[in-house]
Amino acid sequence: TSVGIAAWRSANRLERPRYSVVGAYGGVELRKYSPYIVAEVRSNSDSMKKATSSGFRQVAGYIFGKNKERSKSFFSKSDTPRKMRMTAPVRTEMNSNVPAKKSGEYSLSFVMSSDYSLNNLPVPLNRNVTLRKIPEHYLAVKKFSGPPPTEDKVTKYRDEIVQTLAEKGIAAAREAKDKTYLYQYHDPFATPNFLRKNEVGIPISEKAATTLASSK
Repeated sequence: TSVGIAAWRSANRLERPRYSVVGAYGGVELRKYSPYIVAEVRSNSDSMKKATSSGFRQVAGYIFGKNKERSKSFFSKSDTPRKMRMTAPVRTEMNSNVPAKKSGEYSLSFVMSSDYSLNNLPVPLNRNVTLRKIPEHYLAVKKFSGPPPTEDKVTKYRDEIVQTLAEKGIAAAREAKDKTYLYQYHDPFATPNFLRKNEVGIPISEKAATTLASSK
């Protein structure tokens, strides 16, 4: 529909974290990300869906006004809320090598605009929302389209990445330290599923990325 196409185009114009593609092997893209800042909510849950739904509402509340300006001095106060621009992707971090465990650790986060630093981002009013700088890092990523993926689908793509990297002698599961990332670039309502971009990624070392990038 025209509404869905408009939503897709709008999402494609959102600011995204900066990265460079350093190589690819067997359908897995190797990326080097520059540092960026996230606003996140961490939780323990028996369901990725529950954790991400709750986290999304809380982080969205922060960027759309549930915040206050940082004081410029000890004596000055400002409670004026600030509305910030939406970015992409919506990030989900799962701290378990099988995301569908009975109880897992999850983090739902939005990437903050590059206009901000930790020194000038407004303070969240919700104590569950925290701000954190993500350092430079490497990810091995698998891209796919479709509706918001289930935990089983995330696990499937993670396993495919691990298997692909194992073919080159890289113990990806050990390198990832049980972390899995799900990146979703488009809304789950207006954008047609065939246009929705999703990614599953696992962190790898610079050495592993260099090894894979040089593979033919």
